[in-house]
Amino acid sequence: MEISIADTPCPLCGKSGLRDMKGTFRFHPPANIPGGSIEVPGSSWQHCDACNEDILPPELDRALDRERYRRLGLLTPAEIRRVRRKTGLSAVELSRTLGVGEKTYTRWENGRSLQTRAMDTLIRLIDRNPEVFSAIAAERGPEREAFVAGYFSELEALK
Repeated sequence: MEISIADTPCPLCGKSGLRDMKGTFRFHPPANIPGGSIEVPGSSWQHCDACNEDILPPELDRALDRERYRRLGLLTPAEIRRVRRKTGLSAVELSRTLGVGEKTYTRWENGRSLQTRAMDTLIRLIDRNPEVFSAIAAERGPEREAFVAGYFSELEALK
């Protein structure tokens, strides 16, 4: 691991002693992320000896995020965005379909927040069966009674 000490003050604590680090970055995720430490070889980052914080460049942060999504078995933000675009829905429309706030959905799509496994499952189901969710939305609409009546008359006709 290569280390060089810079006179640059730490952006977090303001003290000098920020070190440029190169080598294998090791991250110890919280207990809810299985698999132990995440290691990213060939990384560059900065470490502050004063506050003991690491300052990560965007590419290292993205590598850690990719591994976190992989370990949790969740769709990545890009995959969530692909599902929305495939369905032709806006972020607002998909958030309403899922029953979550618009900002919550946007955070998932931008990678600023992780969706729950339950919401991840719903997004996967929308990807596989978008028409089912359209039918469910119609059942909840103000014209629901006409929809339900039509559904039951179609069942009668099939008998």
